[in-house]
Amino acid sequence: MTNRKKAALLLCLSLMLGGCGYTLSPSPYGLLTAMTISVPVVKNQSSYGNLGPLLTSDIITRLDASSNIKVREGAPASLIMTIQTVSISGGAWTPSRNNDIPTNSASRVIYLTVEAVLERPNPDGGQPLVRRHVFDGTRNFHVSDRQEQVELSQNEAFEWLIDDLSQKIAQTMFSEF
Repeated sequence: MTNRKKAALLLCLSLMLGGCGYTLSPSPYGLLTAMTISVPVVKNQSSYGNLGPLLTSDIITRLDASSNIKVREGAPASLIMTIQTVSISGGAWTPSRNNDIPTNSASRVIYLTVEAVLERPNPDGGQPLVRRHVFDGTRNFHVSDRQEQVELSQNEAFEWLIDDLSQKIAQTMFSEF
């Protein structure tokens, strides 16, 4: 294929995509303009102690990696989050599939809910703009006969949930806000 044909094909493709309503987001997370926010330490209403700082750190890292969101103390906008519920319940008994999983092993399910509130001043000077949303997630983890393995599996499940929820929060809360 010649260079002219390639250029013509690319031009036609770009015109077709533009005509179908597809647009490029002006910035990551769909923000219309750049934003500086503060992210206080996540309040934790559960009995699981270190989840608040873990979620705070993960959110700040994720947002600071964006080209249009900067996290700074004392910023006019703020993302306030609260871990509302953490529960661990029994899962299902599973037969052995390989040598690493004991026969008649069990799993547990972690359920976690986080309320996030994003507030920023109204550019028109009126009431602040507020977006509130509750996020939840679940993650299974394997239970074995060894307590240290159970704790490791549970911690990995919590880390996975924190990462998943911070991604959901960052993508949802800042979308066209």
